[in-house]
Amino acid sequence: AGSHTAHWFPLPDHSTSTDEMLSHASKSMRCIDWENVTLELLTTSGGGGQTGAVEDSFSLSRPLRPGETIDYFMSHSWYDDPKAKFTMLNNLANNFQRTNGRFPTFWLDKVCIDQENIKDGLKVLPI
Repeated sequence: AGSHTAHWFPLPDHSTSTDEMLSHASKSMRCIDWENVTLELLTTSGGGGQTGAVEDSFSLSRPLRPGETIDYFMSHSWYDDPKAKFTMLNNLANNFQRTNGRFPTFWLDKVCIDQENIKDGLKVLPI
C-alpha cells in the first residue's frame, strides 16, 4: 500500500478583485498542442524529454494565443492506465481533426501549471 500526501493550496484571498483574478488567469493560461502529447509524457514524472525533469513538462505547454480557447481540460492521474489513456486521446484527437480541420489543444495540469510555482497556477483554476 502506498502512502498519499495531501496538499492544500490557498485560493485567492478576499482582497483580490475579480478583475485582478481574470487578468492573471488570461495572462497565465497555457495549453499543450496535441502534437506534444506523447505516451511517454503520460508515463513519466517529467515532460518525457531526455532528462525527464519536471521543468521539461512546463516547456511543452505554451501561452494561449489571443482569442484562442482550449478544447479539452484534463488532469493527470498516476492511477490511469497510460497506454489506454493515450489510445483514447489519440482517437479523440484524430476525430477532432477530421471534424475541425486541426488537432485539439489541451489543458493538462502536469504541463500547464508551472510545477515550480504551483500555488499561483492553482489560484486561477476556479476561473
